[in-house]
Amino acid sequence: MPRLLALSFLGLLATACAPRRPAPGAANEPRPDVVLEGARLRSYEGDTLQVSGTASRVLYRRAGGEVQATEVVVRLPPGKSAQGSPSSTPQGTTITAPNMDGSLASKTWVGTGGVVVRTGEGMVANTPRLTYNADSRRAHGEEGVTMKGPDYQMRADRFTLSAADQTFTFEGAVQAALGGATE
Repeated sequence: MPRLLALSFLGLLATACAPRRPAPGAANEPRPDVVLEGARLRSYEGDTLQVSGTASRVLYRRAGGEVQATEVVVRLPPGKSAQGSPSSTPQGTTITAPNMDGSLASKTWVGTGGVVVRTGEGMVANTPRLTYNADSRRAHGEEGVTMKGPDYQMRADRFTLSAADQTFTFEGAVQAALGGATE
């Protein structure tokens, strides 16, 4: 009898210690190698700061250099104007997103869940999804954008943002209301 009790106990212990199986339909993603809570982000090219910001949570996988972050605020410092002189707006551009996925290898990241872009000149753009390439310092979106400035509002199907000189290019159907437009 004690032998049967001991075997039953070992069986229960083995079941309790066995790895849990994911629920049916759950994503079978590998676990991150690093999880950071309340992270500060900085990316340099040589001695030059290219991007800074914060994230509520960052998951990092070494194997592919993949990063996933939540509640992200990214600051892109102002670049140079077309003539090579410093930009006239020292604030740069700020991008906020509930979620961002990126790759250190490709230097590209995608913000989703309602991305907001604020330039130093007072423009505020809202888009569902934004893709940023750190090499070119350009962002683009294919799912529409609305923008408000000090005395205008715009809507467009697609856009490109140059973070270096804080210029937007709009494509597709573009609508604009000028002169102190209101909602």
